[in-house]
Amino acid sequence: MPLFRYSDAGLDPLARTSLAAERIRERQDIQRLLLERIEILGDDLIAIAEEYSLFNDSRRRIDILALDRKGGLVVIELKRTEDGGHMELQALRYAAMVSTMTLDHLIETYADAHNVELTDARRTIADWIEEPIDELANQVRIILVSSDFSTEITSTVLWLNDNYGTDISCFRIVAYKLRNEVLLDLQQIIPLPEAKSFQIQQRRKGASTTVNREGGRDFTRYDVAVGSERLINTSKQSAVKFAVMGAYKAGVDLEIIRKATFGHRWHVVNPQPGESVVNAFVREVEGTSPNHRWYDLEIVNENGTWIMPRWGGPDTEPMLESLRQACAPAVRIEWSRSSPENDSVS
Repeated sequence: MPLFRYSDAGLDPLARTSLAAERIRERQDIQRLLLERIEILGDDLIAIAEEYSLFNDSRRRIDILALDRKGGLVVIELKRTEDGGHMELQALRYAAMVSTMTLDHLIETYADAHNVELTDARRTIADWIEEPIDELANQVRIILVSSDFSTEITSTVLWLNDNYGTDISCFRIVAYKLRNEVLLDLQQIIPLPEAKSFQIQQRRKGASTTVNREGGRDFTRYDVAVGSERLINTSKQSAVKFAVMGAYKAGVDLEIIRKATFGHRWHVVNPQPGESVVNAFVREVEGTSPNHRWYDLEIVNENGTWIMPRWGGPDTEPMLESLRQACAPAVRIEWSRSSPENDSVS
């Protein structure tokens, strides 16, 4: 389907060109730009490294290695060709390679690629992941980006996704000419967003909770409302944090909120001038570290700045219900498990 330029005179189709004709290179241009704007391929992605190889003696390198918010690795393979070559087979090899990657090695890889300290890399990764994880899952997502895809590729991808539960997406990138400008149309063609949502619902049909089949991790999502504010299809931890902060902003006494959420586990810190809350937390609370198991609630009173554990797991629903009861009638809190049709909502 071509792109059209609209004017009062009518619709004029834009001239289609190619990446090669416009001298748009695979690694130096497409890869570099997508690395800078990784959210184009998914707003749940953070780039870990480019040209990555798990094995020092291997000549095979992943164009872009990314991580999603559930702690899953994502292999992104790019081709400038019009048929995609054999990129699906290549990407499967890469996915198998990184499936053994550990969380510590991922953090080291991020630190090296982004030229940051290990502590900063660990904090960035921990903040990105919705739920605390002890280790990376074996399942690896794959994203293929090419000017076009042969029937062999699309057939293979659809067959693998339908029959073996793989998560492979295909993005087609098409170049158009508009006077002296080059326009790029980047669209996901497999699976279509509507089809992916349907597939998710089908896979979860009949399940009482949303359980990640790698390692049995529970990814049940929640809808939470605090007064007129509402958060849809969020993680366990985010649901609790949203309810806590919403109740506090609505004027509920902090001690009431704390009693409903294991307040004895909360901490209060007093950052020095120019010191971050995280650094104050590490300095003042013995045996702690700036990891992903704590929330800076941005709640400050005469005692200092409060930090709450990132509650989740089996504590989620009892805590949400405890908050609902404790905060009434000062503020109305409602919560429920997200329905399958909301799985694609972020």
